[in-house]
Amino acid sequence: MIIVYEPTWTGTDHAPGNSATVQVLAHAFPAERIRILADPPHLAELRRDAALTGLGRVEFVDAPLSPLFPFRPQIVAARRLWHEFRTMRRAIQAVPRGEKVLLFLISTTATSLFAASWLVRLNPGRVGAMVGWHGNLNDASGTWRPRNPFARALDFQSGLAARHPAWFRHLVLEEGIKTAMAPIWPEAAARTDVLPLPINLAEMPDGAGVGLTEPIRIGLVGQATAAKGGALFLDTARRMKAQFGDRVAFHLVGRLADGADPAPFSILAEPPVAEHLPRAEFTARLARLHYVFLPLDQGYYGLAASGALIDAITWLKPVIVPRVPIVEALFAAHGDIGHIADRREDMGAVLETVLEAMLPVPDAGHYAAQVANLRAARTAREPAALAARFRAIMNSSMPGLLREE
Repeated sequence: MIIVYEPTWTGTDHAPGNSATVQVLAHAFPAERIRILADPPHLAELRRDAALTGLGRVEFVDAPLSPLFPFRPQIVAARRLWHEFRTMRRAIQAVPRGEKVLLFLISTTATSLFAASWLVRLNPGRVGAMVGWHGNLNDASGTWRPRNPFARALDFQSGLAARHPAWFRHLVLEEGIKTAMAPIWPEAAARTDVLPLPINLAEMPDGAGVGLTEPIRIGLVGQATAAKGGALFLDTARRMKAQFGDRVAFHLVGRLADGADPAPFSILAEPPVAEHLPRAEFTARLARLHYVFLPLDQGYYGLAASGALIDAITWLKPVIVPRVPIVEALFAAHGDIGHIADRREDMGAVLETVLEAMLPVPDAGHYAAQVANLRAARTAREPAALAARFRAIMNSSMPGLLREE
């Protein structure tokens, strides 16, 4: 059996990616049942995905999140550790004794990492663990650590340096992340596997996408915070509108940051919203774009995957992006899928060059070639396509744990 545990997120947060990842596991090991443990609102979102529920071997089990330090996975708390350990232990105990178990943490807190490791030690030869890392590696790479020796022994840095049992692995979502890990945590990198973040089949659009006609529509995907490059995007929009007028339009595919002043966003083609966008509206706005403008922070995204980048691939939208390892790896694997700026601050200049070459006559041929490359990248990230890679990971790192047939 594969027990998938979500100790961090609830509601719609990470639901599309989590659903797609579970689909990869199901395709990789069709003989195994999969039991998802997650907060009830998150399970409700997962159940809305017909591609997941249609698999037939997936079960959903209510596992409320610890109320301590929500969305702060780096905090070490004894009561949260006990909550997570007990949740996973009960799930293992519910599996028939003769059946082996993979504990798959689809995200991680500092304490759930250790809880999973201990459960592997308590069940030798029967239980293995794979711990998924998202942006948590950035928490681990910071200089601050708790002074309390108990908390320090169980924080992310200790979790990466610890001597875990043989059937305990780390999992990252892009090859460039493992490369970036190696000089910082060489021991952890040696037991780290890479499973690229898959696309969600339920959101894969039909047809060839939008034609390259004016106005050229450029969108920022995600919440418009300073950290996400909201100010850079607005400054670029103002400059491009002054230069190209109605031949170009800018959109926010997401919402305003809490408490943000909506006035600077008047340059956009439609008023921004302060509330959470339903996923259907989010994807409808994304579908209308020609380009996705992604001001990825070059520090943070050295150690984290980007859901917005996967959205761009899913919806076949060429990207305007800065040069970060995960982007360079995608371009190396799939060719021209957009335009890269050497620095985040240079993205506006890169977009200006693109628009100057495109207007007054859009280069439909070049754009179509970029979309074709994105289509190949999307095919490579479908759950069924990634299944063989995950099966190879498991057969190499934990041979005999899971049944292929």
